[in-house]
Amino acid sequence: MPIPSSSFYEICDAMAEYVRVGLQAVTHDIHIYLGAPAEIAGKKDEHRISLFFYRFEPSGFQAVAHPQEPWRLRLFCMVSCMAAEDNIDNPGADDLRLLGLVMALFHERPVLPLIEIGDEQLRLQVVFNPSSDEQLNQLCSIQGDTGFRPSLVYEFALAPVMPQERRGEPPRVGTFGLDTGADIDARHAPFDGSLHVPLAAAQQVDTANPAWAPLACWVDGEQCIGSLSLDVDVTDPALFTPTLWLAGLAGASVTLEWQIWQGERWSSLPGIDLVISSEGLDPDLIPVALPQIDLPPLDIDAEHDRWQLLLHATREYQPMPGSPPLTLRSNPLLISLYRGA
Repeated sequence: MPIPSSSFYEICDAMAEYVRVGLQAVTHDIHIYLGAPAEIAGKKDEHRISLFFYRFEPSGFQAVAHPQEPWRLRLFCMVSCMAAEDNIDNPGADDLRLLGLVMALFHERPVLPLIEIGDEQLRLQVVFNPSSDEQLNQLCSIQGDTGFRPSLVYEFALAPVMPQERRGEPPRVGTFGLDTGADIDARHAPFDGSLHVPLAAAQQVDTANPAWAPLACWVDGEQCIGSLSLDVDVTDPALFTPTLWLAGLAGASVTLEWQIWQGERWSSLPGIDLVISSEGLDPDLIPVALPQIDLPPLDIDAEHDRWQLLLHATREYQPMPGSPPLTLRSNPLLISLYRGA
């Protein structure tokens, strides 16, 4: 009976695939293995690179992680290179050639490509971890009769261990109010003030910075706000088209990404592309022509009475040639839906 897969294995396998693609291993007849050097020492007719994951540590950022949330780890890996034993005149030279290729790959591209584990998307960072003679001696002493080969130790951070079932996630906070008073005798009296949706302040995008992130707000009448509320018994969400104002580099394209909270879980939907027309948001200078956005389809059934939509405007930015692109997100915009009855 085959052993079922796990998120932990999929991440380690994705790292082996990253090395395989980065070194063009198939073209150069290089074999990448997950395992200890002793397990592949007998394949002397192959150019071999072993990724030996030998130590795992908590990330240090999740002291009280929920059991049904991803648990993030630091993975420590010894990379050992073993060339085919056909260079009799200069033994060990090809081992160093392989090691140099690995070092160059991890130095030039320390952030790995996007990895998808179920619904989770992540990128791991490769960090060189210089090892002492004592540490290398300990690692090699457990390899049996296998002779020492040129090796490096790297840390891969941060790798999530995914739960079999994620816990339900609450909705985001849309608006909040604060009531203060000096009358101690009225401390149990009901609130009789008014709540106001926070208004968006005037902001400008620094488009001279190549890593600029978009700004966004909803436009409701003459106000720029960050969240909207909608009674589904009064207005059909399919007919509700809020006005969106985006700011950034004029003429640049961004993608609108929706997340939907219904049934106590968040899910993501593919976005649509829009072109930015202004470089800042100013509530006193709202443009006349702004796009109206259709809401994503919702399952408005009798079993639920609350839904929420979260919107980001995103763009991709490549810090340097050959590096994986980074996703830059705008401030979040919310639409909270409820049943008024």
